[in-house]
Amino acid sequence: MSITTGNALITEDWRIAGRVYRDPQVFEAEMRTIFARCWIFVAHESEIADGGDYKVGLIGRQPVIVSRNADDGAIHVLFNRCRHRGSAVCQREYGNANHFRCAYHGWTYGSDGRLIGVPFPDAYGDGFDKSSMGLAHVPRVESYRGFIFACLDPDAVPLEDYLGNASRFLDFIADLPGGIELSAHASKLEYQANWKLQLENTIDCYHFSFTHKSWLDILNQRGTSSPATWRENVAQNETWRTIDFGGGHSAHEYGSLESHKGKTVTNFSSGELLPFNFVVFPTLGFVGAQLRVVMPLSATRTRVLLYPMMPKGYDAAQRAEVLRNHEAFYGPSGAGSTDDIEVGFDRVAQGLAADAVPEDWILMSRGVEREVVDAATGVRYGRSADELPQRAFYRRWLELVEEGLDA
Repeated sequence: MSITTGNALITEDWRIAGRVYRDPQVFEAEMRTIFARCWIFVAHESEIADGGDYKVGLIGRQPVIVSRNADDGAIHVLFNRCRHRGSAVCQREYGNANHFRCAYHGWTYGSDGRLIGVPFPDAYGDGFDKSSMGLAHVPRVESYRGFIFACLDPDAVPLEDYLGNASRFLDFIADLPGGIELSAHASKLEYQANWKLQLENTIDCYHFSFTHKSWLDILNQRGTSSPATWRENVAQNETWRTIDFGGGHSAHEYGSLESHKGKTVTNFSSGELLPFNFVVFPTLGFVGAQLRVVMPLSATRTRVLLYPMMPKGYDAAQRAEVLRNHEAFYGPSGAGSTDDIEVGFDRVAQGLAADAVPEDWILMSRGVEREVVDAATGVRYGRSADELPQRAFYRRWLELVEEGLDA
């Protein structure tokens, strides 16, 4: 981190400029660098398990279709844009089809993107070649343990190299007894603030006993937890720690990962499947029993998809219990997401509108003096409530965005 002038995005002592969260120019730089060059999670293989299955999504602002070919089962990530007049050819969020037909002029594409039908093709002349007019493919698509990522940069490093030290946490999820699936699909939320606030929040243990006090009060009445118990764990539980894997990836670990491997899932429905909160840079997060995908829409507008992870083999009653617990904390009227949107996102955006303050910074230095670096791996460790995971994210973010602002 090199810049400490008045125009700095992030200073050496970990102050982050307010414009990082509101400036359209910063957002455009993110689109040119982070979302044009990084591997972006687009689907789990369980969402497109059968031939012809598809879902739509975004890579930055690029609309895409993730499709499993009905003929050979191959996975494709296609730009959702007709090669004729540019209309989006797929409107449903997910489904099963052996073709995509543009509603504007009827051009039809196979599930692998090939152009297979054009009404009245003779009008295009003898030189018209359907084989070159299929839906455009995203240049790079790779899957790691069932998690499908795509990248707009054809020269990007292999996905496994990109994940680096963080891959073992995806391994843990993939190796859960029976495996997981996203068969319940996603609940959704939108807020009028910057996308990075949701990623910061995903790996922030510091806020929980304050922002979610009403939820902890309910648990206290049930005899299971309380704000005081949570704060005591954050302050004194030496098995809880924060981790910076490098590359922008980070986690908050509730006890040793190794001690949980191979255990039978017995408390999944209470929302405690994973012994960690985990972020894969830039937009994939895991919390408790949930996979979340963050979608930047503008500098001050964000959509988040929240997927309850279902253990394979659960019966209908167990799946219903998972969903009810997901809804209780993360649903539209649940305790958790509503707290985070109001306190962690909306109020932050409201406060950051005060850009005439003498110092337009937010502080991200908690615990920086006590970080420990593993000499063999370069992985950094901190205490439970330290802002080490947020700094992990912004180290990589700054490397990319400064380059984009200079372009």
